[in-house]
Amino acid sequence: MTTLERPLPADDATVSPRGVIGTSVTRKEDDRLLRGDGRFTDDVEPAHLLHMAVGRCPYPHARIVRVDASRAWELDGVKHVLVGADVRAATEPLTVLRPVPGAPALPYYALAQDVATHEGQPVVSVAATSRHVAEDALELIDVEYEPLPHVVDVLAALEPDAPVLHPSVLDSNLLAANSDGSGDPDRRMLEADVVVEGRFRINRVTALPMETRAIVAEWRPGARELTVHVSTQVPHLVRKQLAETLRLTESEIRAIASDVGGGFGLKLGVFPEDVLASLHAMALRRPVKWVEDRAEHFRASTHARESVHDYRIAADASGRILAMTDVYATDIGGWNSPFGSAQLSSVVLNGPYRVEDGYAERRVTLTNKTPVGAYRGYGQPEVNFAYERLMDTLARRLDLDPVELRAQNMVKQQDLPWKNPTGAVYDSGDYERCLRMAAEAIGWSEHRDTGRVPRADGRLAGIGFSSFVERTGYASARFLARRGSQFGAHESVTLRANRSGGIDVYTGVSTMGQSAETAFAQVVSDVFGVDYEAVKVHAGDTGASPLNTGAFASRTMIAAAGALKAAAEELAAKTLRLAAARLEIDAADLQIDGSVVRRRDDEAVQVPLVEIFTTAITGQGIPPGEDPGMESTSHFEPSDAAYSFGTAAALVSVDPLTGEFGVERFVMVHDGGTVVNPTVVAGQVRGALAQGFGAALTEELRYDGDTGQLVNGSMLDYFVPTAADLPPLELLHTEVASPVTPFGIRGVGEVGTIPPGAAVANAICDALADFGVELSSLPITPEAVWRALADRAAPETPDDHLAPTPGDLPDGGVGY
Repeated sequence: MTTLERPLPADDATVSPRGVIGTSVTRKEDDRLLRGDGRFTDDVEPAHLLHMAVGRCPYPHARIVRVDASRAWELDGVKHVLVGADVRAATEPLTVLRPVPGAPALPYYALAQDVATHEGQPVVSVAATSRHVAEDALELIDVEYEPLPHVVDVLAALEPDAPVLHPSVLDSNLLAANSDGSGDPDRRMLEADVVVEGRFRINRVTALPMETRAIVAEWRPGARELTVHVSTQVPHLVRKQLAETLRLTESEIRAIASDVGGGFGLKLGVFPEDVLASLHAMALRRPVKWVEDRAEHFRASTHARESVHDYRIAADASGRILAMTDVYATDIGGWNSPFGSAQLSSVVLNGPYRVEDGYAERRVTLTNKTPVGAYRGYGQPEVNFAYERLMDTLARRLDLDPVELRAQNMVKQQDLPWKNPTGAVYDSGDYERCLRMAAEAIGWSEHRDTGRVPRADGRLAGIGFSSFVERTGYASARFLARRGSQFGAHESVTLRANRSGGIDVYTGVSTMGQSAETAFAQVVSDVFGVDYEAVKVHAGDTGASPLNTGAFASRTMIAAAGALKAAAEELAAKTLRLAAARLEIDAADLQIDGSVVRRRDDEAVQVPLVEIFTTAITGQGIPPGEDPGMESTSHFEPSDAAYSFGTAAALVSVDPLTGEFGVERFVMVHDGGTVVNPTVVAGQVRGALAQGFGAALTEELRYDGDTGQLVNGSMLDYFVPTAADLPPLELLHTEVASPVTPFGIRGVGEVGTIPPGAAVANAICDALADFGVELSSLPITPEAVWRALADRAAPETPDDHLAPTPGDLPDGGVGY
């Protein structure tokens, strides 16, 4: 059963003018998608289309001695073959949209040059009359490899004797180390009555969208125009990267992303296959299509999450937290992908807890595995697992109620805005309220008073909590510039009135399941006053939309709402001026009401929007001083990032003999600020929870240490939860408006991925507290619980930490 609680906003500044914002209007995307009329990249079938297949390195680390493609060229239907030398001659290395601060450049071409650094790295590419012919041609290409030593464990890669992946650039596999902090955590650790610490291992996973990566590239040499239909979250950034890599200007490239079957952070930026398809198309002057198959997805699309955290919390005897530190190694794979290593583990180091003394150090580490990129949550689920597990450990060590320990240490509503130790400014919120709501909904007080009494089936019940904050959006373009990011914090839209009395919205944000079309139309309808049905959103085409950033980092509505508001207000003001001239009354006495402009106090005095828009578009009959046209383009950058927050609670039952467990209830209390569409928000949270549970309980990409091979790179071996595998989800929602965004909106797209792992682990450890079980790795499987039970009596061996206790802290930090 799902409930949705929506209290009033915190202040009157966010009140919706027409009442469209905050309602569950019918989604604009639903009709075409439910009818099967969506237009995805694989639906694009231009005349004379060719198909591409890519040959990939079968080794984790190998020197490419020789490539002989002569037999492939002779196969009937083969039109073009690319090898590494061809790519190097025709392109620049792939660019990185979010470089790792302090890291040297690693020249990364669309095809491996002398050495391949991971299984699945592209080595050759073929364009042919069909995908079958192209794949047959790959079998005829003779590639001679010399296998090299490999390393696939992130900690082993940091050892002095580990094989170095890029010896011409680095003398180790440490790409860079970034640190930040404030206060004196060393001293606080010495002063503390108790210090709890642990090493937490986070699993490697993949986003696995329903639509895999895909591109159709078409080159018109006479017009010097490369058009790419591409499954991406960031068409304007893809255009930028392709221009840089292909030695073209941005004016010569048009990127189109109509419907996108899921992105989740994976589809950020240009991949090698995008460059290869474009090269084939430019050489052949024919369109070329490539659609990733699932085997390729597991080995060539960016992976996510994998990291090892050495986390410590110091507290006094009353449970007041004195310091928190996290030194963690994050596995970036064989290369730095366009978005690279997660950085939010450092940004939200302390979660929702008030602590003045803290330190985070990220060690970005190269291994012989598929490169890592962005994925929903992007560092926040990882660090949440570490600090929330230790919060329960601290509660048990001090014999305190884990709910009261959390409440005692949370940043209070009256203290916000508040800057955390790594410089993040939490804007507003009521963290404790969400915690109390979750505890009440899950039945914590009754469970606490009952104790751990076995049920009739011998199982023990446990309840666990996970409280969190989530950064949504970016602080500013200046913030991004300091970190070398190649994109901005703003969003841009164009609004254009039409002769039918409607408004067309043009945005570079692609449609990928977030209901941006619906939410954008709601904002325009609310601000301008036109009917929701009269707003049409045109998305994802760089040839029609103003330059923008794209859909990621839970930023779309945070930034786009401001641009939509400004553009709608400008159009509305001009509409009222023109109507006032037509009706010969003051514009202040008029309002836009659906399909008409009417006098506020007399509905009989009105003029249809169709007439006003037509007058403006033709320029016929406009008053002196007004320019013809009815169009507005606006750009908006929020003043700061907005932080969503909440608490999740899990009820589990565990068999103490076998380790089998089940999640019987899961309560999620979340605050995303002012809600534009409650149904959409609930859907976003549910979808993210599904991915959160997958990463927490079933999903893990496993590599064999001896061979360096991915051992479960198929849908048969990589266990993604279905709807039937998810526990009952109970959603509760508070609504505290953010002061840093239009309408008080916070992002909601990633929040569900954050708390499942910690909440379930804490619940299992609560159920098995009498056995002294502690869980410190993801995913949490029955086997892992059984092993923890079997090892509970073994003597403890302290972990070797990634680094000694940090000394003097930098004033500003390197950044992430």
